[in-house]
Amino acid sequence: MKKVVLSVVTALAAAGAVPAYAADMVVKAPAVAPALPPSPWDIAFGGVVMSDYVFRGISQSNKAPSGGAYFEPSYSTPIGSFYVGIAAYAISWPSGFNYGFTDPSAEVDFYGGWRKSWGPFSLDIGAIYYYYPGEKFNGFTTNSDFYEIYGKAGYDFGNGFSVGANVFWTPDLLHYSETLAALGISNKPDAVYYSGTAAWELPWKFYEISTTVSGEYGYWDIEKTGFLLAGTTADPSYAYWNAGIAFAYKAITVDLRYHGTDQSPQDCANFLLVAVPNGSNNWCDDRFVASLKFDTSLSALR
Repeated sequence: MKKVVLSVVTALAAAGAVPAYAADMVVKAPAVAPALPPSPWDIAFGGVVMSDYVFRGISQSNKAPSGGAYFEPSYSTPIGSFYVGIAAYAISWPSGFNYGFTDPSAEVDFYGGWRKSWGPFSLDIGAIYYYYPGEKFNGFTTNSDFYEIYGKAGYDFGNGFSVGANVFWTPDLLHYSETLAALGISNKPDAVYYSGTAAWELPWKFYEISTTVSGEYGYWDIEKTGFLLAGTTADPSYAYWNAGIAFAYKAITVDLRYHGTDQSPQDCANFLLVAVPNGSNNWCDDRFVASLKFDTSLSALR
């Protein structure tokens, strides 16, 4: 019996003498550095080329191609995102003798505001200043700059369908008060633009290209006091709509859109401060516009 016990003890001692390999050893995992929180700062930027620059149904580029770009820094906080931005577009206004407009070299927009989302609901409140550099005196005015205060609300129903409501207000549209003052009229025509939008991203993709159909219907309510044309007080207010389809691949979007208004030739002349419609160029005609857009941000590129 003693020999058996001795043999077992010897065997166990021999087993303990076998060297331990690395695979058999318990190794502590290296400490993982905590992930850095996302930066609250971001910058969105992009550009566009288009067959015509249409603003609320009226050509800003003499029915000719135009282009633009924008740059928008933002800062996110628990109460929402604050942003500022600058955008610029090539324009060509009706600036002949018969029109009440100057001939600026571009449109430069300075804007800023606050936006926040609560689940599917979003809200955006801000202001935009439209600056027109290089204006020339046309006998009535040298300054068409004006600003708008805006509010935008949106709701995402899911499945790619969303709607929105917008309102823009200005106390002195296109600084028309200066033109009216030259005509002996003391007035600042304020204007409110209301619109509703809807968009539906189709539920299928073709080679990662998403397709969205969308539209907008709005009404620009412009104070008519002071628009004295052909001896009568004209009403420059009008309804505007657009509908189109967009194809997006990553940061690139091709947008094909039709724009229209309820303006007659005389209504368009009223808005352009012309007593009689000028048949050489219909600035407010319904038209089709094709655009190629690029939009991204630093956070998307990280």
